[in-house]
Amino acid sequence: MTLGQKLKEIRKRFGLSQEQLAEIMNVSRQAITKWENDSGIPDISNLQELSKVFGVTIDYLLNDENNLPAITMKKNLDKDKYKNKLTMYNEVLKEYYPAPYEIYRLTRNKKMNFPEIILNTFIAPEIGPISTADELSDLSPYYLVKKENLKLLVNIKNWILEVVELPSNTNDKKFVYGKNKFSNAGKLNIK
Repeated sequence: MTLGQKLKEIRKRFGLSQEQLAEIMNVSRQAITKWENDSGIPDISNLQELSKVFGVTIDYLLNDENNLPAITMKKNLDKDKYKNKLTMYNEVLKEYYPAPYEIYRLTRNKKMNFPEIILNTFIAPEIGPISTADELSDLSPYYLVKKENLKLLVNIKNWILEVVELPSNTNDKKFVYGKNKFSNAGKLNIK
């Protein structure tokens, strides 16, 4: 798989247009088109930024390996563009995941091991449950975004959009990712 093919596949897996990727990268749409058509290659600073944005190594981007790993994306959001923090979440979701994407609000809890469960149940009630402290440490919204076989875990926190590709067989109602358990809290209707 060429660099251009990989970039196009990654871009499409995140549902980004060439214009949106160009905005994230601070380059022109024509540059993205050239890179995807293998008519040109990004310079080293753009390769570094692509690596950072999509959570893959530069080596991966440049070698001929065919398998795309599960990918992540981080994008700094423009504070001037999304001035109202209360409406920002819907505006970001509407911009990056328009119909036919389906968006579900998620609740997050810490995935606890057995000793933590015991501590949380028997010891901590006097000082407050550990799980409550964890939940209060991250009040940012999490979303499950779906389209066909694509499932994305989306988080918006501190003006950063973070997206993680989930396996296509991930349960839509409840699933575990990393140190967190997520439960589906219902579909969002963003207008």
